[in-house]
Amino acid sequence: MRKLFFVLFIITSVVTVKSSFAQTTPPQLLSGIGDESDYYKYASLVRSANMDATLKAVGTYTVFAPHNAIFRNMTGGKLDSLTSDPVKLANVLKAHIVKGKFTKADIIKKLGLGKGKATFTNLLGQTIKLTRTKDNQLELIDAKGNQAFFLKFDIMDPHGVIHGIDNVLIIGK
Repeated sequence: MRKLFFVLFIITSVVTVKSSFAQTTPPQLLSGIGDESDYYKYASLVRSANMDATLKAVGTYTVFAPHNAIFRNMTGGKLDSLTSDPVKLANVLKAHIVKGKFTKADIIKKLGLGKGKATFTNLLGQTIKLTRTKDNQLELIDAKGNQAFFLKFDIMDPHGVIHGIDNVLIIGK
């Protein structure tokens, strides 16, 4: 009987030690955007552009993700053109990402400090202006004057936060 308890103790100890050394899989980047989300196309493009290393290097981030309908409605083969050029695609995707986690409350605070205006710097090093319109909407404006309005706030992600927007900020480098 003693031998049986001793063997069970050893087996349990080995299993416990082994499981404590087992590597846990880190959450997938942009996992806050599920396959049924209104913003899944942006997340799938980030994954297809192999931006994992870029986003991991950023640490925490805020993403301004265009709605799926924006990608569906791109004309003249624009989306095909982007997806066939990985560098151009990555630049368009990086135009929508800023370093740091900015929830809706953080954005509102930043706007308050800036008297209704604020700026972010995207991963391309370019400025995105944030303003509050006369009808109290929040608007993003990129360096080329492309505008986007917020559709959804605070889609939480293990690596930051995602906000849904109604346009693609196409900033080339």
